[in-house]
Amino acid sequence: MKKTLLAFLLLVISFSLLASLAWKAEDKHTADEIINDYITAMGGSAKLASITNIYMEGEVNINGSKRQTRKWIVNKKAMRNEFTFNGITSYTIVRTDSGWNYSPNRGRKKPEPLTAASIASNQPNLDIEGPLVNYKAKGYKVTYEGTDEIEGTEAYKLEAKLNDSLTKTFYIDPDSHYIMRVRTKSSMAGRVTNSATDYSDYTKTAEGYIFPMESGNVKYTLIKVNTDINDNLFKPTTK
Repeated sequence: MKKTLLAFLLLVISFSLLASLAWKAEDKHTADEIINDYITAMGGSAKLASITNIYMEGEVNINGSKRQTRKWIVNKKAMRNEFTFNGITSYTIVRTDSGWNYSPNRGRKKPEPLTAASIASNQPNLDIEGPLVNYKAKGYKVTYEGTDEIEGTEAYKLEAKLNDSLTKTFYIDPDSHYIMRVRTKSSMAGRVTNSATDYSDYTKTAEGYIFPMESGNVKYTLIKVNTDINDNLFKPTTK
């Protein structure tokens, strides 16, 4: 009986190895090929490069509690993310060389400077194109890691190492070529943090720009591209 069971287990392992080898032999995708399809699906490199700023507003659901959110991004320069709950607005500002967090709902009476590590870790969020576009020129390393099942879809898996303390793993739909999920692994002050954000409801604006209207627990209702944005938004105030 033991010999029969051992033989069966060896047979199963052998078939698994053969299946894995067969998949690797047939899977000839490359990171660059997948990224190029993604860029095309998003309107093309020229369309993405034409975005100088974005304004977004919507609603975030936190444990059943809904809050209004607004976000402004000036490409590779600055970002402001606001949350309003019970008439009280909190915000986070990130610039290339500085940043602040203001949380009056937590008893903070004035904006508090972000740490240098936090500012550095947020720099990729200022890049509207995202890490995958022109990743080599940005000094990133991207590798194709096969596929993983995401919501019943065998999504392409791309691992992007942005620096020694930040890695993002992108899961891309093989049919639409849109990003379905991003897993982020970051290390700050010796502490490793893992998070994941799902993206869905991709919609094309009247100007032909494409955005996911649902990002994690945020559902956007309005997105504007290349509008006038006041520089004062990126200065710490209590108003």
